[in-house]
Amino acid sequence: MKKNRLNVNEKLFELSEFSKKTRQDLHQIPELSGQEFKTSQYCRNLMMGFGYIIRNYEGYTGFIADLIIDPSKPLIAFRADMDALAMPDMTNNKHTSIHGGCAHNCGHDTHMAIALTTANYLSQHRDEMSANVRFIFQMAEEDMRVPGADKMVELGCMEGVNEVYALHNNGAQETGSISINTGVMSSWGSTWTLDVYGISAHGSTPQKGLDAIREACRIIDYMDYVIVKKTDPFSPAVFSCGMIQGGTIPNAVADHVQARGTIRAMDKETDQILKNSFQEIIARSEAGGFKTTIVYSSYPAVDNHPYAYQRILAAAAQFLPAENIESNSSPMTGSEDFSYMINATKEGVGAMFFLGSGNKTKGIDNYLHSNPYYIDDDCLLVGAQIFINLVTH
Repeated sequence: MKKNRLNVNEKLFELSEFSKKTRQDLHQIPELSGQEFKTSQYCRNLMMGFGYIIRNYEGYTGFIADLIIDPSKPLIAFRADMDALAMPDMTNNKHTSIHGGCAHNCGHDTHMAIALTTANYLSQHRDEMSANVRFIFQMAEEDMRVPGADKMVELGCMEGVNEVYALHNNGAQETGSISINTGVMSSWGSTWTLDVYGISAHGSTPQKGLDAIREACRIIDYMDYVIVKKTDPFSPAVFSCGMIQGGTIPNAVADHVQARGTIRAMDKETDQILKNSFQEIIARSEAGGFKTTIVYSSYPAVDNHPYAYQRILAAAAQFLPAENIESNSSPMTGSEDFSYMINATKEGVGAMFFLGSGNKTKGIDNYLHSNPYYIDDDCLLVGAQIFINLVTH
């Protein structure tokens, strides 16, 4: 048998092959936000087999699974997000995605495999548990436009929960290490969709039209000035435009452009400055005769509760060396809807940490959403051990 070099519980180490197979099975069947039908059924079948009480939500792929050992004890929840990205899978190995144009390039297959491994272990060792446990298999974390954590909270996934935890893998961080901080862990994040409507005209007589392409470019370009001159340089802020579409033929002034992008800030005040400034810039277009619409979909920041933060540090310290635990890491400028779940606990007790899933000796050193995206399967038991330590003696 392979030697346990991860310093995890020997009984957990026996689930090593289970954890790897589970992750690789899920990697093969990635599905987009809100469409996680096969993924949800795979996870649900395993959880039912472990003896968990399942609660489904009609019309949604997300579900919760409970293991109640004593109703008088606290209820601790773990979130596992299920969706994937609209990207080709370039890993080119035996468990590459069988769904063309869709891939787990954010590693949500890793998150689910860790949750399922944890659930498997706890179902076999209930006598070790000091709290009841709930696993939240969440749909649609990636696409802010699709109901995700906010909808699951609305449907009741956090009812009775005292503490909630989540992790996110990081392929640029070595397996066997974690990073976390107290307070803001991820940004206030928004996706925006801007439509600019002008007046079409022949390309030879542009003065007779209103060029929606030029106007959209002016709006987007001016936001760089806002970042430099209107936000606090000690409070990070990001504005990006990732998509722009407009026009129909090359020799006509475009009468419509749609642009889409993101806004991210590390505090609520900066988030509001960015949105207010964006609106002011757009208002100038209206004054120039253009018609515009702007639509936001937003996530609040993940704000790690001090108590939950200390609980994760203690759980990790039970088996990881001190030098592998970064306790004051920088928050990510990415955003996460896990924030809705923390905010929905009885006293806001919850936290997220980053789990190293890279291994430079294996050639695994990639950032989230890169392509190809690899993870070191040895990280699965590390994440599971931390979760287990949070609910056992």
